[in-house]
Amino acid sequence: MDKIIYGKVKKGAFIPRDPTAFRLTFAKLEGQQIEVIVRKPKKTRTDSQRKYYFGVIVALISEEIGENKNVVHEQLKVKFLYDLSGELPKVRSTSDLTTVEEEEYHSEIRMWASEFLNIYLPLPNEVAL
Repeated sequence: MDKIIYGKVKKGAFIPRDPTAFRLTFAKLEGQQIEVIVRKPKKTRTDSQRKYYFGVIVALISEEIGENKNVVHEQLKVKFLYDLSGELPKVRSTSDLTTVEEEEYHSEIRMWASEFLNIYLPLPNEVAL
């Protein structure tokens, strides 16, 4: 069971965002060996990145190739978010990408679309969302 517990450090002590959930999580693990990983949370993609991806990138490619937007979205994920690092290959979800990863994904798609589809996908600052 992997569980992420959010909180902050104040005067050297961990203060959980949800103290009840924190206590319940550890109560369930009583007597068991556990591993604790401490890191700063990653910023996941923004709402404007999501709107740009679906409203510009997916929409324009879908229109260009005459394919359903959902199909285009799945095809782009397979092409650019295919992960071979684990035991079995998997396709990453766009909703799990950090803001930096999301922009890298968009950039790769823009370059690919320009080269292979011969279409220009405008940058986020070139469109109104």
